[in-house]
Amino acid sequence: MNTNILLDHEPVADGGYLVRALLRVAGEAPEAADRPPLNLSVVLDRSGSMGSMGKLDRAKEAASLLARRVGDDDVVSIVAYDDDVRTVAGPTPGSRRQELLDRIARIGTGGMTNLSGGWLRGRELVSGALVDGGVNRVLLLTDGLANVGITEPGQLRGLVGSAAAKGVSTTTIGFGADYDERLLRFLAEAGGGSTYYIENPDQAPAVFEAEIQGLMALAAQNVVVTVTPAGAVEHATVLHQYPRQQTGDGSLRLELGDLYALEPRSLLCEFLLTSDVDAAEVDVATLTIEGYVLLPEGGVEQRTVKLPIRVTRAGAAVVDPEVRRELLLLEAARAREEALDDRARGAFQDGARRLRQVAEKLAPLAPSDPELRDEVDDLRDLAQRFDEEQVSARDAKWMYQRAYGSIQSKRSTLERLRDDRAEERAGRRKS
Repeated sequence: MNTNILLDHEPVADGGYLVRALLRVAGEAPEAADRPPLNLSVVLDRSGSMGSMGKLDRAKEAASLLARRVGDDDVVSIVAYDDDVRTVAGPTPGSRRQELLDRIARIGTGGMTNLSGGWLRGRELVSGALVDGGVNRVLLLTDGLANVGITEPGQLRGLVGSAAAKGVSTTTIGFGADYDERLLRFLAEAGGGSTYYIENPDQAPAVFEAEIQGLMALAAQNVVVTVTPAGAVEHATVLHQYPRQQTGDGSLRLELGDLYALEPRSLLCEFLLTSDVDAAEVDVATLTIEGYVLLPEGGVEQRTVKLPIRVTRAGAAVVDPEVRRELLLLEAARAREEALDDRARGAFQDGARRLRQVAEKLAPLAPSDPELRDEVDDLRDLAQRFDEEQVSARDAKWMYQRAYGSIQSKRSTLERLRDDRAEERAGRRKS
């Protein structure tokens, strides 16, 4: 694991001192020959609604892509569910991919959505073929609400979290405008995987490709960061949203999950120092990064890195552009989530105001930064939709997914969606 910290600090009005620390954790994936084996169960919703708009066809195409991309020694199982749950293919080595492809091709649509039953079967198949030191994961795809079997979110999250503790992680993929995005995000967080939104059926293969590329570039597993503030800190906040737990000594333990070479993880902390600290140099906190790193020759090794944070107090602000940029992106993510709450209570003008305000904060930095330009364009477009009270369920899911990509430092989950949305905005401007 490669780590570095960027610092940004300034005095505040009441005599205190605010320190921002941006941690970046990057990894290097082993060579292809040394990567860990994959043990994956693809769990496909085949309920009646998946038959519309070619959704099931695109989902099957995506599952077939996965079967073609895995190595001969990887293991894949396929589950299809509606009211009932059917094992389409038990754990099958990648060398028998034609058998997998033939079985996927025969999946047809059915009735209701027994999401829990489908996931449980996938977990059972992965657990039965558990690979020590490998990636053991359920990929759950659905376009609807869980309406058969276990439907209570807390129970589902508990099941997924228990599986993760035993080495079986979960990625969730929502399809279309009708699934429960909050449930799928909760399950992915509890399961140590990612959550994706497929807005148009044609995006399904690209989403599966992104997940496969990530799994094949795994650099470390079970990465945890513990934030331990020093005595001079009056208040500490972590702005990214990872599963967290307060420890007995006042530290905060954050679970970043698996680390992929293609996607470094970020963690932005704010520390408010007490106003009575007058020392020129101040200890602020210690960040402890732990994880199981994949070795070039195969196998894993547990590693721990301790990074002390110490600042020299200055009269003027010490500004780091990357820290401020990340701060603004996280502010934009919060604005989207709060605007969604405004939409839920019918306060569309409040939502428009939030989105437009943060867009104007980002705008001065946007001309030289393509990602920020896209943020500003998207925020302004959404603000217009809120003004017109024309925010669809599709728009809401996009907003939720975009916020997730920033606050969980998983922006790769947005790539195809972002491009399609930009094209859509450009088309509206021309019409």
